[in-house]
Amino acid sequence: MYHRVEMMGETAGAVVQHASERRSFVTRHIAGETLIVPVTGHVMDLESIYVLNPVGSRIWELLQSPITSNRIAEIVSNEFAVTAERAAEDVAEFLDALRARELIQPAAEGA
Repeated sequence: MYHRVEMMGETAGAVVQHASERRSFVTRHIAGETLIVPVTGHVMDLESIYVLNPVGSRIWELLQSPITSNRIAEIVSNEFAVTAERAAEDVAEFLDALRARELIQPAAEGA
């Protein structure tokens, strides 16, 4: 299990949260977890609510601005006292899951 260690980091671009006119999401923080509710055509999809633990919540927060998976893994490794290798594996798996659900996209060049 990861344990959070307070530390600040800089960001660089590669992927970012994705919303469009066709599909967006609502994010809420409740009882230490982050809930992501997809919205399609102004209707919330309550059958597709994503619940993120503290590590997933921190990654989701980092994705508000363009950032590379390597930078995310570095931040996770530092803030949650986990090895860099484990963080890199977990971040890659988590980003793949977000990408498959169209919750992230490649960041625009120069962002």
